[in-house]
Amino acid sequence: MRAVLQRVLQASVEVNGEQISKIRQGLCVLIGLSIDDTPADLDFMVKKLLSVRVFDSNQHALHSPGTTMIRPPREQKEKTTQADEEVEEPARMWAKSVVDIEGEILCVSQFTLYGSVIKGSKPDFHLSMKSETSKQMYHEFLNRLKKAYQPDRIKDGEFGAMMLVNIANDGPVTLELDSRKFEYSPITHQSNPAVFKALKAANSNPKAYEPVRDGKSAKPGKPVKQGSSEKQDQEKKNEEKEKGDDVNTVAGKMAETLKV
Repeated sequence: MRAVLQRVLQASVEVNGEQISKIRQGLCVLIGLSIDDTPADLDFMVKKLLSVRVFDSNQHALHSPGTTMIRPPREQKEKTTQADEEVEEPARMWAKSVVDIEGEILCVSQFTLYGSVIKGSKPDFHLSMKSETSKQMYHEFLNRLKKAYQPDRIKDGEFGAMMLVNIANDGPVTLELDSRKFEYSPITHQSNPAVFKALKAANSNPKAYEPVRDGKSAKPGKPVKQGSSEKQDQEKKNEEKEKGDDVNTVAGKMAETLKV
């Protein structure tokens, strides 16, 4: 599961010239689902979206970005002076999440996040989850996001429709999130052997990109551990032995020279 997260001052979605969703300060998130995504990927993305800190320490959804004003509780307001009421604090970047600022989230389904142009110029979307299955999982993601946060602050576009998405990116700040960042490469290369061939030609480590053949996969967000074969282990031992022999040979020659 992939997501493109953008920090926004406002965002909206239009379908057929009619605005169907709008948020104020918060996050606009483009969501893409892959053919092998599971509920575990949904949980990972929900947790990540609500916890990632992309807002400054002085930002709040009800205030414009800038120097914040710390105000006392209402019952103490009459007892304080204006000098005590407004206290300036220097802003700290990357200090708050969307939950901390009580912001809103606009989610937009985006199957093109799994588009590939490795071969040719026409995008290939074979890694994107099929429409009907994707629709069910996408709405399940929205339900989990609402349960984890506040339902009235989660907005949505229209699944499968041609949408006009208006985004006022604040910063700009944009992050790419992937629930299985270290796993999609093997899957992609299995479907696109040209990638594996290119990596091998570039003298990279092809073993790290070979398809997963045992059907096992790591948890979302965790790298897949690549085991070394017996042949590789033996080659490594031989190299270490050769280095040791070279050291012994040099030491012997030095000893003979000293004797002379």
